[in-house]
Amino acid sequence: MLALSVTPEVMTLCLSPSRPLQLSGFLELLVEYFRKCLIDIFGILMEYEVGDPSQKALDHNAVKRDDSQSLADESGKEEEDAECMDEEEDEEEDEEEGGGKPEPEDRSGTALASPDATADPKEKPRQASKFDKLPIKIVKKNNLFVVDRSDKLGRVQEFSSGLLHWQLGGGDTTEHIQTHFESKMEIPPRRRPPPPLSSTGRKKDQEGKADSEEQQEKSIIATIDDVLSARPGALPEDANPGTQAESSKFPFGIHQAKSHRNIKLLEDEPRSRDEAPLCTIAHWQDSLAKRCICVSNIVRSLSFVPGNDAEMSKHPGLVLILGKLILLHHEHPERKRAPQTYEKEEDEDKGVACSKDEWWWDCLEVLRDNTLVTLANISGQLDLSAYTESICLPILDGLLHWMVCPSAEAQDPFPTVGPNSVLSPQRLVLETLCKLSIQDNNVDLILATPPFSRQEKFYATLVRYVGDRKNPVCREMSMALLSNLAQGDALAARAIAVQKGSIGNLISFLEDGVTMAQYQQSQHNLMHMQPPPLEPPSVDMMCRAAKALLAMARVDENRSEFLLHEGRLLDISISAVLNSLVASVICDVLFQIGQL
Repeated sequence: MLALSVTPEVMTLCLSPSRPLQLSGFLELLVEYFRKCLIDIFGILMEYEVGDPSQKALDHNAVKRDDSQSLADESGKEEEDAECMDEEEDEEEDEEEGGGKPEPEDRSGTALASPDATADPKEKPRQASKFDKLPIKIVKKNNLFVVDRSDKLGRVQEFSSGLLHWQLGGGDTTEHIQTHFESKMEIPPRRRPPPPLSSTGRKKDQEGKADSEEQQEKSIIATIDDVLSARPGALPEDANPGTQAESSKFPFGIHQAKSHRNIKLLEDEPRSRDEAPLCTIAHWQDSLAKRCICVSNIVRSLSFVPGNDAEMSKHPGLVLILGKLILLHHEHPERKRAPQTYEKEEDEDKGVACSKDEWWWDCLEVLRDNTLVTLANISGQLDLSAYTESICLPILDGLLHWMVCPSAEAQDPFPTVGPNSVLSPQRLVLETLCKLSIQDNNVDLILATPPFSRQEKFYATLVRYVGDRKNPVCREMSMALLSNLAQGDALAARAIAVQKGSIGNLISFLEDGVTMAQYQQSQHNLMHMQPPPLEPPSVDMMCRAAKALLAMARVDENRSEFLLHEGRLLDISISAVLNSLVASVICDVLFQIGQL
C-alpha cells in the first residue's frame, strides 16, 4: 500500500516491504508521472515519449525509415499515375474505333444543358475551374485491401520503438496521466498599446542593426573573474604573429576576438525572476506545481533508503530527468556595458506587470534542491560510463558549473532550508563529485568534460577548500576528489600543481594531521583529559593526500614546484606518529623529487 499527501512540505510513505523499490514497476511509474509534470510545466522531455513526433530526432534510424517510406509512397503514386495514363489511352483508342458513338452523349449533354440555358443566368452556379466539367473516372485496381490512412487523422495510432529508446532515457507515453483537475480557462487581459519609440530609442535600434551587421568576428564568453585572473596562454593562440603581439598586451588571450569589444562578459548572478508587486498564479498552475514537487519529494526520500541508490542509479529515465533539472533556466546574462554618454535617457513608462509566463520559479527552486540531494545520495553507485553522452554530459556539465559558479545562489544555503543551514548547492555538488570520483570511469568523464578553462577554475576551487581549516568536511571531500583527479591523468596533475598554493595546502593537510595525532598522544593531554580541538584525519585521508602529491611529483614539469617544500616533506616522513603506509608514500614523493 502506498499513501502520499499532495502537500509538498509533508510527504508520507507507507510501504509494506523493507525496500520500496522492490515493488515491480514502482520506480517506472514515478518517473512517468515526474516526466508528465515537467512536460506540462516547462515543456521539456516531450521527445523522450513513445509516439511523440519529435521522438524521431533521438533515433537516427527513424530518419532512414521515413526516407524509405516516403520513397515507397512516391513510387506507389507513380505507379497509380502510370495506371491512370494507360487506362486513359485505352479509352481514347476505344473512342476512336467507335466513331459515331459519342453522338448520343452530345445530345444528352445538350439536353441537360437546355434547362440551365433557359434559367436565370444569375442562378447558374459558377464553375471553379474547367476541370469540374470533366467526367469522373473510376480507376479499377487489383488491390483488395483498403490503405490505412488513420495516422493522418490527428491522433497517433502506431509507434516505432525499441531498446535504444529506453537506453536514451525515454519511456512510455504519459497522455493518460491527469496532473490537475482545475480548468485552464482564463480571462484574457487587456493589452496596452506599445509606447512610441523616442529619438534615443530609434538611434539605439539603428546602432544595434549596424553593429549586428559589422560583428562577424569570433567572440569570447567569459566572466569578469576570468578576465582579471586568467594568465597569458589560457586560450589557444592564433596562428598569426600579429594577433599574438596584440594578445601580449592583454592577459586573457584576446587575440581570438581581435578587440576588447568582442569579449562577452557575463554577469556573476544568473537570470532570475522579476519580483512584481502583484503576481497571481492560476489554480491549475498551483495544483500542478504541488504535484510535481510531491513526486520530486518522493524520489528524494527514496534515495535515502539503503539499497535504493543502486536501483535508482541504473534507471536511464531518472538519471536523464535529474540531468535536465540541474541547470534548467540557470543562465548568466551578458553584462551590460556602461553607455559612453552622460545624456539622460528618456524614461519610458512601461508599467509593472506580473510575469505569468514564468510562474514556475518557486517550483523550480524546490525541484533543483531535490535534484541535487538525490544525485548526492545515488552518486556512490552511479556509473556514468554506462549511459550515452546525451545523459551523462548534462549531469557533469551541470555539476562542474555549480562548482565554479560565482553567484550567491551557488554558495548560499537553499532558500527552503533556512539561513542557519550550511547546505548549499556547491556543497552538495562537491559531495556528488567526490562520490563519483570513486570509480575510474567517472574520473575519465569528469576530466574529459569541456571546457578546459572551467577545469582550471574547478581545481582552484578545490585547492581553496583544502586550505580552509574552518570547514573540515569540505576540506576532506576536496582532498579525496583532488587525489582521484590527480591520479587519473598526468595533464590534470600538472594543472593542479600550477594552481596557487596547491602543493603547500596538501602538505599543510598532512602537517595538521601529524600535529593533532601528536597532541592526542602527549602526556599533557592524558593528564588533563581534555578533548582535542579537532579530530585528526583518518589514515585513509592521509594516504589520499600523500598519493595526490606522488601523482604530481611523477610529472617531470612539476618537480621544480616541490623544491621549496622538500624540507617539510622530510619532517613529515620522520614523524613518529605517522602511519607506516603514509610514510612510505611520502618517501616515494621524496624519491621522485630527488631525480631532478
